[in-house]
Amino acid sequence: MARGAGPPSRILRLLALFLLTLLAACGRGEGPDLAALVEEEEPVGRLAYEVRFEGTLDPELLAALEAASTAVQQRSRPPVDELQLARRAERDRPALVAALRGLGYYRGSVAATVETLPAPPPAEGEPGAVIEAAPRARVVFTVDPGPRYRFDRRVIEIVGPAEGFAPPPPGRLGLERDEPAIAQKVLDAETALVRAAQRVGHAFAEAAPREVVVDHDRQTMDVTLRIRPGPVLRYGPIRFDGAEGIAERYLRRLVPAREGGRFDIEELERGRTALADSGLFSVVRLVLPETPPADRELPVTFALVQRKHRTIGGGVGYLTDEGPNLRAFWEHRNVTGRGDRLRTDAHLSPVRQSAEAQLRMPEVAARGQSLLLGATLLAERLDAYDARSAKVSGGVERRLARGLVGSLGAAYRFADIEDRGERERFALLSLPGRLALDRSDNLFDPTRGGRVAVELAPYWDTLGLGTRFLKGRIVASAYWPVRNRPRLVLAGRTAVGTITGAARDSVPADERWYAGGGGSIRGIPFQKAGPIDRRGDPVGGRSVLELSTELRWSITETIGVVGFLDAGNAYPGSLPEPSAGLRFGAGLGLRYATPVGPLRLDIGVPLDKKPEVDDPFQLYLSLGQAF
Repeated sequence: MARGAGPPSRILRLLALFLLTLLAACGRGEGPDLAALVEEEEPVGRLAYEVRFEGTLDPELLAALEAASTAVQQRSRPPVDELQLARRAERDRPALVAALRGLGYYRGSVAATVETLPAPPPAEGEPGAVIEAAPRARVVFTVDPGPRYRFDRRVIEIVGPAEGFAPPPPGRLGLERDEPAIAQKVLDAETALVRAAQRVGHAFAEAAPREVVVDHDRQTMDVTLRIRPGPVLRYGPIRFDGAEGIAERYLRRLVPAREGGRFDIEELERGRTALADSGLFSVVRLVLPETPPADRELPVTFALVQRKHRTIGGGVGYLTDEGPNLRAFWEHRNVTGRGDRLRTDAHLSPVRQSAEAQLRMPEVAARGQSLLLGATLLAERLDAYDARSAKVSGGVERRLARGLVGSLGAAYRFADIEDRGERERFALLSLPGRLALDRSDNLFDPTRGGRVAVELAPYWDTLGLGTRFLKGRIVASAYWPVRNRPRLVLAGRTAVGTITGAARDSVPADERWYAGGGGSIRGIPFQKAGPIDRRGDPVGGRSVLELSTELRWSITETIGVVGFLDAGNAYPGSLPEPSAGLRFGAGLGLRYATPVGPLRLDIGVPLDKKPEVDDPFQLYLSLGQAF
């Protein structure tokens, strides 16, 4: 069953197909503007230039100046000569001074000059011809920030009847005395002040004219924020327009606001988010009256536009160690009229075939709680084992806090496994539990934040073999934005798994831990990092350790390049063994953005190649980031 790198012609055909797809997308306007790229690299007949900021500038100030500078933003559209460039630089000065003041530098000054750069040596062209280099220039902004002013006196005043509203102190709004007098903090504090009133019933609270006094002698800023709270209101009728065919009782469970309760803007926003997350609507709009009602009961309307409730889709991929694979799914998001979601998935490849169905019943017994029912048929023909299995499962999933989800359930799986020439049957009862925290900014292509998931499940074999074991895993990933233009993201992932309570050979082969492959250690063949038998087939282990890091560079809005380094191993014992070391794989990847996530092409090579186990390289073509 060992699989090599595959015929080179087949790999080259796949690469050609992938590149042709990218070129076709560019031709439809979905990819980079190739003409613009050429113009940016070699602006024929125009004055190419660079921009430099000189002075004592910290990274925060430098970033603000670069963002405010037209000269920086328009480098891809160079002027025709130095006179036009000087005008562009001079027009930047007021914006740069405003950027200084926005960060508290109220005595700052900016001077702009244009320098002519020496031309590089002429390049040789056709025989007998010399190609003259295009002229270049440099814009130099000399910045003197001056002293940074600080907040001093901070006052909050109520205009009109208070209606019982007690404003929070300035410090809770982000205005701390002796902190830098950043203009955005004043605006944010004003927004937070209005929101604080809207959270305690003042639906029509609004900011009155603020007063900001800059004292140049003391180098301070005094701030007075004013608010008109307006009357305290309660919820009147709560309506859902455009929800035909969906049970209103289900929709009301998604919205925490209740008729007769005191107005709270955050309750309505959480309700709007829950309605959008249900997958039933393409548009969710909150509609409130323009003026306070005389009876102080505020009618609330959610204007909804329904999505089509049924979706069908699929995808194709290729992995060197698995071959081509085909995926298809069908989903119905409103089976019973209360947002119940039924999804069926099928996966087909030379080594794995599966069919799965899952029913999710939301808002069962408690708000934010869902009932999950599932069934799976699976056939695998791998180097490690051959297996056929059938599984049914049920459980409860609940949102515990923002980004935190917990689940607990039960599953029963019957498996027929051939492992190293021996055939065994298992009927496993398990009680899986999972706790997952997601604080990343994007589900499919995260650029900041992180994720942590903890999984734990006890297993019992009910066929009388006496097999019992406990299986657990922790997976954590983090994402750090290195720079914004061009976007550069550093991503890292760590996974540790363990099995205790039984010897390795007593654990069913398809429940053991393996390492290697596209979702583990790229460059190492699938499941081939870890214990290997005399025939070169993996036998799995009772523990696993995986480490991955990626540097993701977005060249354009749709095209990205990735460099990665993966490491890991599977171990016979229940804990990773340092003496066994790690296997390493590294490589490069190409990303093409699609509406459902990046299309991923990775080529990985083993850094510690084992001639009897490893291939020269591994190719992975699939949808979504590696982690």
